[in-house]
Amino acid sequence: MSAPHFLIAGAGIGGLTMALSLARRGISVTVIEKRTGFGELGAGLQISPNSGRVLDGLDLTLPLKRVSVSSHGLIIRRWADGRELLEMPSDPARLPTPFRMLKRNDLHTVLLDAARSMPNIRLVVGRGVQEITQEEDGVSTTLTGQNGQWESFHGLGLIGADGLWSRVRDLTGDTSPPLFTGYEAWRALAPGTKTDKPRVNLHLGAGRHTVHYPVAAGRETNVVVVRQTKDAREGWSRDGDVAVLTDHVAGGSQALRELIASARDWQVWSLFDRRPAAMAKGRIALLGDAAHPVLPFLAQGASLAIEDAAVLARLLANALETDGGRGVPAAMAAYATARAARAARVQDASRSNGRTYHLGWPWSIGRDLALRRLGPDGLRARYGWLYDWHDE
Repeated sequence: MSAPHFLIAGAGIGGLTMALSLARRGISVTVIEKRTGFGELGAGLQISPNSGRVLDGLDLTLPLKRVSVSSHGLIIRRWADGRELLEMPSDPARLPTPFRMLKRNDLHTVLLDAARSMPNIRLVVGRGVQEITQEEDGVSTTLTGQNGQWESFHGLGLIGADGLWSRVRDLTGDTSPPLFTGYEAWRALAPGTKTDKPRVNLHLGAGRHTVHYPVAAGRETNVVVVRQTKDAREGWSRDGDVAVLTDHVAGGSQALRELIASARDWQVWSLFDRRPAAMAKGRIALLGDAAHPVLPFLAQGASLAIEDAAVLARLLANALETDGGRGVPAAMAAYATARAARAARVQDASRSNGRTYHLGWPWSIGRDLALRRLGPDGLRARYGWLYDWHDE
């Protein structure tokens, strides 16, 4: 009897984590990526303990340590003068799973190298999913191939990890479009600075905020500026005019202006939101942004996709062991049930942060007072539900 085999659309962080989570359980995978090469756009990301535990469980601790920086906490400041509103220190040496800060492409490379080392993972690039047919014993997909040719693949199930503009989600019948939020994110890398206690820095302003933290083992600093705008552009990033950003941050603190001036090669993303999808339909499941895009105000987009992959892989493996391929639809339905409430809560918490971060005067006065009263212990307690997550 041939080994069980699944199809994954999308070779980003969520798709590769899904592939590794299945392959390490002896389940073969074909990962389909519509781009002609592998890579991740964006400057940096944060991997909090909830998703870090999953990556550690995939034996990625050492390669991640080489490319990441362990956070010593968080500092929140006012945009205009840099005055500290709250500091939440953390000692990574005392945490079982560190709070990692790293370049998005570095994380993707770690996952891709691990996937390439697995004989039961096949990587297919330059192919786009065009049609999906659910059958009694599996799923068939029709892909656009090279030179305009068509190809077909078959598996016990299909996992759509193909992002915000998911083709797989559309083909399940959910064509509700992403909605522009009125914000855009400017991302770049600046030179790193030496510090004994690297941490996340957050600057709050009216209709804007900036976050920055060290990446690449401290050699670089990831900088993200989120600002209001009227214009939206779908799809991938575009080059940003630094003169526009320089004018935008003219009212910021001197330290913030100097940091932004030192960054190069700004890329701009329009920020879109989308309601949660039905995360499973028969033998098709969605994960990550394809299922529940998360705005960047909680730094949980990648982490939620990694969590999804861990839960879905576990449930599929259990179903195959007990019921064979017949158990796939029930496992995917169980996955959707298990993840729906948490995904919605993370989405809501991120949207709430976005509103709070961008308050203008006089509402910002109340926010600043509330942060000071909350204090580091209160802030830790507020997000315990998020960072303390473990898969079963």
